[in-house]
Amino acid sequence: MKRNRICINMLGSLFAALLFCSCRQSYLVMDMVHHNPGEALTKSEFLDPSYLKANGYGAKVFFLFEAAQFGIDWKSWDDSLFPDTSEAGRWVAEKAHIIHSKYNDAKKEGLDVYCMLDMLVFPSALVEKHKAELTNEKGKIDISKPYTQHCVRELMKEMFDTFPQLDGLVIRTGETYLHDAPYYVGNHPVQKGMHDHVTLINLLREEVCEKRNKRLFYRTWDMGKLHSLPQHYLSVTDSVEPHPNLYFSLKHTMTDFWRSGVSIPQVDYDKLDTYWLEESGRYGVPFNPCIGIGKHPQIVEVQCQREYEGKAAHPNYIAKGIIDGFNEFKEAGIRQPYCLNQMKNNPLPKGIWTWSRGGGWGGPYINNEFWLELNAHVLAGWANDPSCSEEKLFANFAWKKGLPEAETEVFRKLCLLSSEGVLKGQYSAWGDVYVNWTRDDAVTGDFFLKSYFDSIIRKNKVGEYIEEKKEAVRIWKEIERISRTLHFPSEELNHFVCVSSTYGRIKYEFLSVAWEIMLRGYVAGKTGAALDEKLMADNIRKYDSLWEEWNKLSRENPDCPSIYKVTSSFFGGEIGVKSTVDYYRR
Repeated sequence: MKRNRICINMLGSLFAALLFCSCRQSYLVMDMVHHNPGEALTKSEFLDPSYLKANGYGAKVFFLFEAAQFGIDWKSWDDSLFPDTSEAGRWVAEKAHIIHSKYNDAKKEGLDVYCMLDMLVFPSALVEKHKAELTNEKGKIDISKPYTQHCVRELMKEMFDTFPQLDGLVIRTGETYLHDAPYYVGNHPVQKGMHDHVTLINLLREEVCEKRNKRLFYRTWDMGKLHSLPQHYLSVTDSVEPHPNLYFSLKHTMTDFWRSGVSIPQVDYDKLDTYWLEESGRYGVPFNPCIGIGKHPQIVEVQCQREYEGKAAHPNYIAKGIIDGFNEFKEAGIRQPYCLNQMKNNPLPKGIWTWSRGGGWGGPYINNEFWLELNAHVLAGWANDPSCSEEKLFANFAWKKGLPEAETEVFRKLCLLSSEGVLKGQYSAWGDVYVNWTRDDAVTGDFFLKSYFDSIIRKNKVGEYIEEKKEAVRIWKEIERISRTLHFPSEELNHFVCVSSTYGRIKYEFLSVAWEIMLRGYVAGKTGAALDEKLMADNIRKYDSLWEEWNKLSRENPDCPSIYKVTSSFFGGEIGVKSTVDYYRR
């Protein structure tokens, strides 16, 4: 069996390589494993450069703490920052060795090498030594200061001199992670307004694109303005002269990697000053309206593991939705474009950047990458040959995994159902749901949902929203049934497909029951309507039974992903779903 599995994998890799080589590479195709900050490094096939090359990728993006900025000692600038005999100096030297090794491995496979780094991040010793020259009145590193700009230029010089393997940089400004960077400090560069972006971009354009002829990918991710709203995106990007090596990188979603029905298609985005959590809940999560506008080449970011939707613990096929459009985008009045295929004739999108693994913190933790691999395979295949249909790319993945051809359609049905089941079970096809009520592996109670429940009450749609969650359960029961009919040549894979499908069914049945408990209980408390105590008691018994079933699945199956948590804290208070259910239990 092991020998057969190896042969099948070899044939699959060969076929994939031939397929991709025979097609014109229309787009840049990049991948990154996003290690959870502060946690152990993720183990993944996608860390192997040969695996990426065999599966159609042309570049590897190294995550924040594998970035070149942590492997330079600044000695040409100031040899006192990281003395060789100090703990900090030894840390940097070890980092440099590790980074060189990883970059070299990627180059040997013919991959372009990029690293993602946060700006502005400098050595703590440097900032302490030149605090007055680097920081503003609030103690934040300030990009408008000449000395800060001087230090950024030196950072670029040190990185490219020390690591000639680098083909370019990916710049992040919206968040600053220092979890695994003990000798550094930093902050968001935008302190005085959006023009700070322009200052930084122009500086980096000169240092990276012009001086060194390297690529610069400037991520627009800022949680609400530059990333989401066309007027802000254009105000920044139109102030920067185009360069063939300068790209702007945008998530395919208008906000984070969520989904939700677009409840008000007529929203005038130009009149909004932000688009973040509340707006995503109220109005939905459209395709990013900044993709395809302006005058600069762009690259589109896609998360294959889906940090908000189970992290590949269960089926969750999103590649078709991104390529051809999610069903929630096909309602009347929703603007186009809403998918990659509608952008093929637009000259600005130039590439796809998949995050094969990672995002967020905590679990669920998986030991089989099957479901995220499906998303990555189809997206990379499309990027290599946009004329190829998503359906053909899907069938190629099934063939690669050795699924009998006669079962391809039923496997496809399972995967397409998963997309609908996630939307209706976790979010809503109608929108008006807090998109972050399940985060990573935590299920919260009604703490964040109350204002949305108020809206559901006002719209007189309590029954409809509860029924939508029950419809999701019916979908997941069908997914679970189909999973038992598939025959991959690997018994290990067959078992995981079945276990993970059951995991999904339990999860969404659990969410459905919890949702009904919370919503019906809230309605009674808010409106004074009589509470159906028998129905509430029945639902609580179902909740308890499902929680036990979920735990049992985990205990009895070593390949079962870790399950969700029902307790969660926010600013020191307990907000997990358990606390809400226990309230009604009492």
